[in-house]
Amino acid sequence: MADEQPTEIAIEKRIVRTARCFDGTGRLVRWPSRRADQELALWVIWSQLPDFGQCSELEVNTMLRTRNDFEDYVLLRRELCERDLLRRTPDGSIYRRVARDLPQEAVALLARITVQRA
Repeated sequence: MADEQPTEIAIEKRIVRTARCFDGTGRLVRWPSRRADQELALWVIWSQLPDFGQCSELEVNTMLRTRNDFEDYVLLRRELCERDLLRRTPDGSIYRRVARDLPQEAVALLARITVQRA
């Protein structure tokens, strides 16, 4: 049962539900309550980060704060690191965005958020 793949309807519901956490400008305004929705939202946040070389923690915090209305930018930074979308040195002084391909659900969510803006 653990190997069951979500149906297209379940995926669409998840995308719609997660899109409601973003405003008309594509900014995160609230943290999704479901873990799967949080992961999907993180992909959007990750896609908004520039493909920078190295950044300090302060620079990453500034980027997260300026691109999101969700106040807990530290949570976003920590979750990005835990999902291996952002890596940091052991002392936390240097951060790097990890190159990844967006999952199809994240691509669909970004498209939905873009439509909301129009």
